[in-house]
Amino acid sequence: MLKLITRTVFVMVLVIFLPVLAASAAILTWLPIPFLWIALLWAAALSVLAVRHKQTSLRILWINLAAVVITLGAVELFFQFSDTDRMTVSVTAMAKAHQVPGYAPVPGRKYKSIKYHGDELVYDVSYTIDSRGLRVSSPAQQPPPCGGVLFFGGSVTFGEGVEDDQTMPYLTGIKTGGHYSIYNFGFSGYGPHQMLAALQRGVVDQVVHEPVSHVIYHSIPAHVGRADGLALWDPHGPKYVLDRGGRPVYEGPFDGWQPRPLCWLHKQLSKSAFYSWLDNLRWEEPPPDQDIALYTAIVAAARDAVVKKFPGAEFHVILWGYPGEKTYEAMRARLRLANLNVHTINEILHDYSQNPAAYEISRFDPHPNPRADERIAAYVSTRILRGGACR
Repeated sequence: MLKLITRTVFVMVLVIFLPVLAASAAILTWLPIPFLWIALLWAAALSVLAVRHKQTSLRILWINLAAVVITLGAVELFFQFSDTDRMTVSVTAMAKAHQVPGYAPVPGRKYKSIKYHGDELVYDVSYTIDSRGLRVSSPAQQPPPCGGVLFFGGSVTFGEGVEDDQTMPYLTGIKTGGHYSIYNFGFSGYGPHQMLAALQRGVVDQVVHEPVSHVIYHSIPAHVGRADGLALWDPHGPKYVLDRGGRPVYEGPFDGWQPRPLCWLHKQLSKSAFYSWLDNLRWEEPPPDQDIALYTAIVAAARDAVVKKFPGAEFHVILWGYPGEKTYEAMRARLRLANLNVHTINEILHDYSQNPAAYEISRFDPHPNPRADERIAAYVSTRILRGGACR
């Protein structure tokens, strides 16, 4: 009799759980906010089992499991809707997988991106990606008398939240009279590891076919964590580790060591708002000294790659951050110790620390606004590129 009851319970669980598992996989693939729907689905399935089973111990088990699932669903719901930012096209939706940087813009496309915070419009802009996979830059004289200028960095360089002709690289080309070919290699979420990989592993070689006079890298404190592989959106990015001599060595993608099931699990969990919130907690603590050492070594190696690839070219770093902030101060000290040309944003925008809102797109988006890009481009064109006067 006990065997019959056990077999009946097993069959009932199997009949309910298998379709629910299949439906959960479909939800993960096709529906938005999938973990909320999956929680509701499993709560319903567990409730059915609780009603169908007569044994008190089993009913208590199913009820408790249903309560746990409902709680997790409620937590997911809270974090999903506590973020009121909405975008018609996110920058990540513009990206495709790429063997070198991990992901990159799709070439030859134009995207309309509108961002709201609640009902308030944050920005309404277009991003044009040229046939080379770079955001469009200002036209140059042909041939450009002063050669090329390469810009690297993340969303600040790419120009997230501003129009094509309002990005800092585009404005730099305008202010120097088209004397330089401008290359905007920046993209949202990138760090120094993407820059180094692009220089070392052929991305730059495929695009740039002329002498280069300057390479300019925009850096923010978050780049330390990105270079260490902490970015949830960058699981396939290039991983560098320090050798015994303190030099960065490429070891493949960040997730190269992970078996396929673990990669799949990470990809699915990244769709959860709660998981993303937990992941963001890692960024709130100052990075350890070894992470800043890795970051600095990667930037220095990029400088060395530029000097080797483009003899006579200058490498400059524009560093964002606030005086007194621990990560910013550590980055600035290490970069200068490595004999890098560092220009702090506070040198360029003199009142930035006192009035950052004047240079932000919105109180809901701290990316540089057109005013900030205009002033940075003016600094770059006059102080770094010397107004387009070729050497």
